[in-house]
Amino acid sequence: MWRNYHNECSLNAHLHSLMCCADERDRVQKKTFMKWVNKHLIKVRKHITDLYEDLRDGHNLISLLEVLSGVTLPREKGRMRFHRLQNVQIALDFLKQRQVKLVNIRNDDITDGNPKLTLGLIWTIILHFQSGSNHLETEVVTILRANGGC
Repeated sequence: MWRNYHNECSLNAHLHSLMCCADERDRVQKKTFMKWVNKHLIKVRKHITDLYEDLRDGHNLISLLEVLSGVTLPREKGRMRFHRLQNVQIALDFLKQRQVKLVNIRNDDITDGNPKLTLGLIWTIILHFQSGSNHLETEVVTILRANGGC
C-alpha cells in the first residue's frame, strides 16, 4: 500500500507531485465549472470571470438557480456581509427544498470564497439539474477537453 521511500527527499518529491496534480485538477474544474455556469447565466445576460469571487454575494448563484429551475427567488439588495450571507442562504435553502444534499456546505463557506466547497456546490448543482439529461457526461467531457483536462 505505502511505497518504501529510501529517504525523506524522495518522499517530499512524491508529495510535491501529488499536490501539483491536485492543484491542476482544481484549476481545470474551476475553469470547466465556470464555463458551465456562464453557459446558463448568459440566458439572463450575466457572466462571471472568477468562480470563487463572483458567487460570493449570492446574486449570481441565485440567478443560476432561477435559470435552471424557472423559479424566481427573493434576494437581498444590500452590499454588507449580512446581505451576501443571506443571499447565499436563500440559494442553499432552495436547493435543500428540492432535496439536494449539501454536505458540509454553509453560506459563509461560499461567501468567503472557499474553493473546495464552491466547486462541490457547483458540482452538486450540475448533477441535480442535469440528472435527467443524457448529454451531461458529453457536455462536461467536451468542456474538460477544451480546458486541457482530458
